[in-house]
Amino acid sequence: MYFWSPDWEGRRTFFFTQIEESDLKEEKWLEGKRKLTKTIINTPEGEIQSIRWEEEGIHTSWTKEPFCKSIDDIKKVLSLPYTPVFPKVEGFKEADEKLGDEGILLVDLPDPLCLVAELFSFSDFLIFTLTEEKIITKLLDNAYERVYNYLEYLLKNGVITLFRIVGPEYATPPYLSPSYFDKFVVKYDKELISLIRSYGGFSRIHCHGKIGKVLDKISSMSPDALDPIEPPPNGDIELRELKRRVGKEITLMGNVEERCFEVYSKNEMDALIKKTLEEGAPGGRFVLLPTAMPLTTPLNPKIKENIIQYIDSGLKYGSYRR
Repeated sequence: MYFWSPDWEGRRTFFFTQIEESDLKEEKWLEGKRKLTKTIINTPEGEIQSIRWEEEGIHTSWTKEPFCKSIDDIKKVLSLPYTPVFPKVEGFKEADEKLGDEGILLVDLPDPLCLVAELFSFSDFLIFTLTEEKIITKLLDNAYERVYNYLEYLLKNGVITLFRIVGPEYATPPYLSPSYFDKFVVKYDKELISLIRSYGGFSRIHCHGKIGKVLDKISSMSPDALDPIEPPPNGDIELRELKRRVGKEITLMGNVEERCFEVYSKNEMDALIKKTLEEGAPGGRFVLLPTAMPLTTPLNPKIKENIIQYIDSGLKYGSYRR
């Protein structure tokens, strides 16, 4: 699976709407090894701002200050007119032809919950969900329209492949009760999955954490695949049970925790992969996959050694007899 992203070519967007150049300002500065970026967006109801930072050698970013810190900030986001803006997708066909039969292109798709939750600090998002559900739902409805239109644009323009739908984990226990999964995930993502299938594409739900209590709800959306199916204690359901409950309908992907690369010996890694494949492979519809990958470069020598062992063990235990 090869990640592919469309070309936004410097288009100014926020919450999947076009932002005029005069309404967006960015300031960048250094604090030691940290690179900080402040983004200020002018809305009809006033300014909102966010500060993010990155650090050399670590391939992720952190939010120091989110866009939404109050009900007023939420109203400012909702006041932005929706002006659809779409990227260039011509590169998809070329990439698909180059990859050929060696794999499948994978496109990340944030769901409405992902777009909304990441406007806030996570604690504020959970509090607003419980105290201001009506306005959070309005944000979700706005996000759904925009994500749906973006997805439909991709599909209509030939981007028909595997889509990894990111965001459902924000509504899993212990963060929110399973009832919120229906209202915040199933309501929207089921329609996205249906749209993807109508064009002949495939859907993959990406949901970390404790999925046991929402597994039936995930199954009701009929995705083609589910990752990263974390085992306990990060997850709450064993691979054998997952296979029993949904393994005939949904391709299960993952079950190898990233931290194992950091702490396991080579023999422990080999034993883990053997056990994982013994539980996941029977009957098919299983993909051996880490739940995440290390974010730092250069790689720690132990991590590098264990990634190589993971691959070697996967090749050793992971083939089907013909």
